Amino acid sequence: MKNTKGIENIYKTYQANLKAVSYYFEKFGDLAIGEDRSMASEASGFINALFQKSGIDIDTIRNNDKKNRDDNEKSSFKIQIDEADANLLLKMVDKQSKISTKNFEVLSKGAFLMLNNYFEYLLADLLSFYYTSFQKSLNDKEVKMSLKEINEYESIEELVNAQIQREVEAMLIEKTFEQLLDHFETRLKISLEKDIINWSLIKEYRERRHIIVHNSSIVNKKYITRTDNPYNLKIGDTVGISKEYFAESLRVFQIAGLLLIFECWGNWEKGTADKAIETMMVQSFNFLKNNDNHLAKSICNFSDKIEARNEHQENCLLRLLINKCIALKRLDNKTTLKKELKKIKVGTSTPIFKIAYLILNDNDEDLLENFKRAKVLKEIDKHIYFEWPIFEFIRNRDDLHLEIINILNN
Repeated sequence: MKNTKGIENIYKTYQANLKAVSYYFEKFGDLAIGEDRSMASEASGFINALFQKSGIDIDTIRNNDKKNRDDNEKSSFKIQIDEADANLLLKMVDKQSKISTKNFEVLSKGAFLMLNNYFEYLLADLLSFYYTSFQKSLNDKEVKMSLKEINEYESIEELVNAQIQREVEAMLIEKTFEQLLDHFETRLKISLEKDIINWSLIKEYRERRHIIVHNSSIVNKKYITRTDNPYNLKIGDTVGISKEYFAESLRVFQIAGLLLIFECWGNWEKGTADKAIETMMVQSFNFLKNNDNHLAKSICNFSDKIEARNEHQENCLLRLLINKCIALKRLDNKTTLKKELKKIKVGTSTPIFKIAYLILNDNDEDLLENFKRAKVLKEIDKHIYFEWPIFEFIRNRDDLHLEIINILNN
């Protein structure tokens, strides 16, 4: 049976899901923070009004408090208030208790839960693809069905597909996360890329999700024992999802998902290897455009193990290596950059690759001549010059930049 949902579609779906949740968080996160600040300001105004209604001078209390702290003394005072004012104060307190300043907390936790869910959906999609494409791997699986259940399907193909989905759902429910990863690694022969993917953090994200959903965001013993506790939490602590924490979890889930996809793509759809490597190259380029240098470097590190089988793959892998060097140069990792540059051989390459090599080596010699040759060969134009990350290293050099613009304009 042909699998209609190829791995390229799984890749596109995962990317679209992460983009959507990231947009949701960025778009509404700031609005939620602004609303929380507005409510906090309202709460502050309420407290000031409360004191004023009680006949208390806040500035006097603060000044006395500072003086007493300086003198290591304590003071006390009594407040007299009539019944009508007391009732008014109670109404103000009741109104204040209804004001919530947890908009960002609710939104950030919701976005974090979606991230976890999308990663689970990805694992389910990959498992479904594998067992649909390689049905013989389930030949030994015993299935008990009544004749009535069998008659519910219009064809054997539909029945088999339904059983595969049931098998995948059973795996996701019955296996722990560690067992599921082990299934990919040992049964399906998929590398987990442990040198690149931080599985320890992903386990923490999943356990944090569990305590948010099932334990009112309070750390319990199960969280401590099931994670490496990278944030040094204690039992009884309340966890939240800060902007920084969400951004980190998004990056970790993104690189983990992408590398799993590319690993499965290379093993399960060898006939579309050209497309897989090209997609990898474009993905690293997009990370660089968004200044996600660590993500770009991770994708490129993964590509190091791929051996080119044709000219197209060789071209893409060279571009991946150049993209890695761009990321390393941005990250100011000079030692690794020098090591990686030695792998680049541009002797017979076209001018555009020679330009990249010269820029990465901070070498201006023959740079302008190669720009002229690249323009003649239509390898570069002004759009490419202003879009490609490699050229940012020379666009901020006014003298060189103007000469290149003149070349591209002629």
